[in-house]
Amino acid sequence: MENSNQLKRKYGLLMTFAMVTGTVIGSGIFFRNEVILEAVGSDMWTGVAAWIVGGLITLIIAYVFSTLAVRNPEQAGLVGLSEHLVGRRYGYAFGWFLATIFFPSLTGILAWISARFTVVLFQWVPETEAAFSGYTYMLALFYLVAIYAMTVLSPKLASRFHVSCAVLKVIPLIIMGVVGTIMGLVNGTTIDNMREVSAYVPDAVGYLATNPFFVALIATIFAYIGWEAVLNIASEVKNPKRNLPIALVGGMLVIIAIYVSYFVGIFGSAPLDQIAGAGGVRTAFETLFHEAAGTLLFVFVIISCLGTLNGLMIGGQKTFYALATKKKGFNPDLFSQVDRVTNMPNNSATLFLLAVAAWMVAWGANFTGWYGDFFNWVSGGRVATFDIAGLVPITLNSFLIPVFIMVMIKGKELGWFNRFVAPAAATLGASFLIYAVFYTQAGAALFFLLFFAVVMAIGMLYYNHKKAKGGDDFDNDSEALPKSTTSKG
Repeated sequence: MENSNQLKRKYGLLMTFAMVTGTVIGSGIFFRNEVILEAVGSDMWTGVAAWIVGGLITLIIAYVFSTLAVRNPEQAGLVGLSEHLVGRRYGYAFGWFLATIFFPSLTGILAWISARFTVVLFQWVPETEAAFSGYTYMLALFYLVAIYAMTVLSPKLASRFHVSCAVLKVIPLIIMGVVGTIMGLVNGTTIDNMREVSAYVPDAVGYLATNPFFVALIATIFAYIGWEAVLNIASEVKNPKRNLPIALVGGMLVIIAIYVSYFVGIFGSAPLDQIAGAGGVRTAFETLFHEAAGTLLFVFVIISCLGTLNGLMIGGQKTFYALATKKKGFNPDLFSQVDRVTNMPNNSATLFLLAVAAWMVAWGANFTGWYGDFFNWVSGGRVATFDIAGLVPITLNSFLIPVFIMVMIKGKELGWFNRFVAPAAATLGASFLIYAVFYTQAGAALFFLLFFAVVMAIGMLYYNHKKAKGGDDFDNDSEALPKSTTSKG
């Protein structure tokens, strides 16, 4: 293995756009919709509002980072931008969080969900047992290793797979959105569901019952996560000054429209008591399109999940590499190596794979009873599981807020909208999401923060001030945002 420490620009607009849509659109729109329907019950408009609000908050956050990426496309990642704006130590801490908690936890969940839907498709076990089935865990591990092997051994194949999945995954969403909405209005299912008594069951979703909108909003946030992976491959994007903003902003607008349409279609596809809760997705498809067609569309759902898994794996594999190139984190000399044939940081990818597997076990422990009644105890009986997907937004958005504030302080070359309005709106949106998580699951959130503190303390033991070979790309004492640079590619 030859170490050049340099990734080539190999992703065009199509792949970059597909990286946004293909990574964001995945399991969240399917399995979190079951939670939302259970939470809002007959109040369809509360569910619609949650999808729109969650999408707009994510859009404005992504927009702020797209403007920063345009200013300095050579260092457009979350780690590089936060390091420049807030400080080297802060950038390292953010990068450590992305490498050890954010990307591996979400990737592990995606592997588990992909496996769970596959087990349901082939009916290897009763649907109610799929979550904790041994088939699910074995298949999830297989998916992880297979996707990992494809991304490190053949990046071009992984890129083509991702683009193909990005196209295929919108098919069931659009069909359900259009057909479900029309048929629901024609046969009266939509109106009947809106007249039903709310189906919200607190114990079923594991949240406080005081505000269904907040429960639905937190569920949507997982479905909108994934755009961050694009910034992790910014150094590999061709013409990033043009392609990154188009992919981030344009992609998010398309995603919001698809999500809202799909939710309305699902709402009108079948009686509410059949689609709210576990198994609701397949029931909706089979009710509307009959068993054969419904099964075919459910296959597309699994492809969608695998495409998102692929996207998170591509982006997540660069996290330890990003730290190592700055001579920080675990064994920088080892994890900064790039394979001369595939141009992939294989050592970083392998370490990431191990972190993903660990998080998948932690997620699966929810369904096997490993935690016992611990989370019921810490939350006074109101939170049933360690919902990683709902808790990670606390720390992600907490890391983002100081970056937004520093944009307003240092962004002297930005226009008034990009310097003040957009980052201020992003700050308010991120703060609101943090509040919503604490509001719905305070006990589990506090435990998660304790765990987060331990992981971050371990990470800081590996921090040092040595500069990467050739000098550090960011000056911690700079007074303004980096000037726009001309990219090669």
